[in-house]
Amino acid sequence: MAILELVAIGLIAGVVSALCGIGGGVIVVPALLWLKGFDARLAVGTSLAYILPTALAGVLKKMPAGQVDWQVALIAGAGGIVGAILGDMLLQQLPIPWVKRLFAVLLAAMSAKLLLEA
Repeated sequence: MAILELVAIGLIAGVVSALCGIGGGVIVVPALLWLKGFDARLAVGTSLAYILPTALAGVLKKMPAGQVDWQVALIAGAGGIVGAILGDMLLQQLPIPWVKRLFAVLLAAMSAKLLLEA
């Protein structure tokens, strides 16, 4: 696996993440699935690991400008921890084609909503 390809995926996801608050799931997972041929479970796990340093860098950049609501982040984060555990349990049970379809439907629905509100 070419290191430069992975750096490029991370760079693009980092820029999109900083601009829109997204990146790991929306950029990294599809890139690993399509460009690198990853299994869906491996792509998701790798994306989650990628999010840690990326999110930390983003928070450190936003904090001095007062652009972090810690109360909301911590409360939502607590729900996110439980949701991540439940989601992983579900991911382990679903067939891979269903996971890919669910992901595609979610992205399409979010995209349509954003386009209609723009």
